[in-house]
Amino acid sequence: MPLVPALTIIRNAMKGIGALGSGETMKASDAADVCDAMNLILDDWGADPQASVAEVFSTFVTTPSLNPHTIGPTGTWVLPVRPAHIDGLAWQVGVGMFSPITVHDDPGWWLGQSVLNPGLLTQAFYNPSVPNGELYFTGLPASATTVRVMTRTALAAVLQTASINLAPGYQSALELTLMEAIVDLFHLTLTANQVARAGKARARIFANNLVVPSLSTVGLGLPGTRGSWWDYRTGSWRTR
Repeated sequence: MPLVPALTIIRNAMKGIGALGSGETMKASDAADVCDAMNLILDDWGADPQASVAEVFSTFVTTPSLNPHTIGPTGTWVLPVRPAHIDGLAWQVGVGMFSPITVHDDPGWWLGQSVLNPGLLTQAFYNPSVPNGELYFTGLPASATTVRVMTRTALAAVLQTASINLAPGYQSALELTLMEAIVDLFHLTLTANQVARAGKARARIFANNLVVPSLSTVGLGLPGTRGSWWDYRTGSWRTR
């Protein structure tokens, strides 16, 4: 993923709405305000699973008898941004071999766990607290155990002097969304074309993370046989 300077995104957004002329120098106060607006967008996207950049597998080692293990910027396990969800979890049972751990997100389920079995890592509860999430195992790790965690990568807040790792399509979506966010700040308006472009840019990157469930039409008087489903993306019936 290419590194894009935050100031490039800020400058492009201001030029896009007409708040900055070609070759004109940005005021420090304007750059700071627009950077704040950009970080609010990144904060919103961090809470939206569809805005995640990618699924990432991270490997950590458990601390014996520790429950919970925290995960985030200053956690037991360090990630740049605390995960909003744990999408997959497994513990290593041999070289290249992992056994899945079921992750629950219902506090009521965790409350009902009255007995913790030392060393038995089969289920866990994840609480997305801040600044670090809390991962509770139903089996207290009896020894240092390698655990593989699958999480969605979110974009963290940035400083003006920093650069951002952006996947394809994210720079366009971020700049156009930032233009929408700052027009009131500069008492300007967007054109209909800019609004449409911003919506398309977000839809493009969000579609990469959108899971469309399969729907059966058997018994509903619609075409298809058992196991077939309508794929809106191709405009045709498909069979598993």
